[in-house]
Amino acid sequence: MDIIRKFFSVGTDRNGDVSSWSYVKKLYKAYWQVAWPASLEGIFLNLILLADLVMVGELGISAAAAVGIVSQPKMIMQLFGKSLGTGVTAVVARRRGENNLFGLNSCIKQSLLITILLYVVLVYFAIAYRENILLLMGANSEYFDLAVIYFTYLTVALFFKSLSSVLSAVQVGVGNTSVILRASVIGNIINVVFNYVLIFGHLGFPRLGIQGAAIATIIGEFIIFSVLLISILFQDKDGIDIRNNGSIIFSKKVIWPVLEIGANSFFEQIFERVGLFIFARLIAELGTVAVGTHHYCIILWDLYYYFGLGMGTACASFAGRKLGEKRPELAKIYMKIAQKSGIIISSIVSIIFLTMGTFLFKMMVVDDNVVNLGANIMMIVAVLIIPQTQAQILTGVLRGAGDNRFIAKYSLFVSAIFRSILAYVFAFIMDFGLYGIWYALLVDEVLKMIFSKYRITKGMWITKNV
Repeated sequence: MDIIRKFFSVGTDRNGDVSSWSYVKKLYKAYWQVAWPASLEGIFLNLILLADLVMVGELGISAAAAVGIVSQPKMIMQLFGKSLGTGVTAVVARRRGENNLFGLNSCIKQSLLITILLYVVLVYFAIAYRENILLLMGANSEYFDLAVIYFTYLTVALFFKSLSSVLSAVQVGVGNTSVILRASVIGNIINVVFNYVLIFGHLGFPRLGIQGAAIATIIGEFIIFSVLLISILFQDKDGIDIRNNGSIIFSKKVIWPVLEIGANSFFEQIFERVGLFIFARLIAELGTVAVGTHHYCIILWDLYYYFGLGMGTACASFAGRKLGEKRPELAKIYMKIAQKSGIIISSIVSIIFLTMGTFLFKMMVVDDNVVNLGANIMMIVAVLIIPQTQAQILTGVLRGAGDNRFIAKYSLFVSAIFRSILAYVFAFIMDFGLYGIWYALLVDEVLKMIFSKYRITKGMWITKNV
C-alpha cells in the first residue's frame, strides 16, 4: 500500500496540503472528471468514422474514392476551426482562473463571430471553386461527379463543425468536457442513423447514395452544434453567461491572444500534415502489402491515440485555469497526475498490443502476409505509445498555457523534416521497409516527449501572458 501511495504521490503545493492521501485522491478524481469524457469523445468519434466508411464502401469503389479525395480539402478547411479552438481553450481557461468573467464571455462571443465570418467566406469560395479544388486534389473522371456532390454538401457541414469546435473549446477551457461527449454521442448516432436510411433508402426515405451520406453529415453536425450552443446559452456555472455578460465588439485585448495562439496551432497542424503526406508517399513505394498493413496499424493506433489526446486536453484545461488563479504549483501537480496516470494506462495498452497483435489483425484481415507484418509492427506501436502519451500530456500543458509556438517549431523541424528524412533512411537506405517508417515515428514521439519536458522544465510556460 505504501508503494502505491508513493507512486501516486504528487508532492505539495504552496499550502502544503497535497501530502494528505485523501487530498491526493481528490485531485486525481478532479483530473479524470475532465479527462475521461475528452478521451471517450475522441475514441467514439473514431469508431463512428469507421462505421461511416463501411456504409459508404457498400456503394462501391467510386463512392469510396470520392469520399477519400474530398477528405484532403476537408482537413484543410477544418484546420481553421480547430486552430481557433486551441486559442479559445487557452484564453477561456486563463480568464476563468482569473475570475475575469467579462473577458471570458467576450472571448466566447468574439470568437464565435470571427468563426462565422471566416467560414462564410471559406464555404463560399469552396463551393464556387469546388471543381477546380477537386481537380487540384487529383480527382479523376470515374468519381469526379460524385466528389463534387459530396464536397458541396460537406462544406455546409463544416460550417457547423467549425462553430462546434469553438463551443467545445469553451467547455474544455472551463473543464466541462462531459457536455462535449454528450453532444458528440447524440449527433454522431443521429448521423449514423441518417446514413443508413438516406444512403440505402430505408424507412420510406429515397435512396440517395453518396448524397445521402453528405446530408446525414450535415444533420449530425447541426445537432452537435445545437446541443453545444444550448449548453452555452443556458449554462449557469463556470462563469459562462453570454446572454448577459461580455462584448461582441472586436477588441484587440480580447481577440488577439486567441488569434496568436490559434495561428501557432494552425502552423503546427500544417507542418504535421506535410509530414504525414511525405509519409504516405514513402509508404506507397513499399508496395500493396505495406500500404494495407500500415492502414490497419493506424486504425488500431488511433483508438488509443485519441485517449492520450483526451488526457492532454484535460491538462490544457487545468494548466490554463491554475495559471489564471496564480497557482502554478497546482498546474504542475495536475501535470504529474496526468503523467503517472499515463504511464499506467499506456503500459496496459502496450501489453495488450504486444500479446494480442496477431489476434487483432486476424479479426480485421485474412491475408497472412498482412497479419504477420502487422503483428510485428504492433510491437513497435506498443513501445511507441508510452512516450507518445507523455508527449501528449506535456504538449497539452503548453497549449493550455498559451505556449504553443514551441510546438509549431517542433512540428516543422522534427515532425515534417527530420522525421521524413529518418523514415527514408530507415525504410530504403537501411532496407527496414515498413518497420523503418514506424521506427521514425517512435523516434519522433521520444523526441517530442524530451523536448516538451525540457520546455516545461525551463518554466517559460508559467510566465506566458495570455
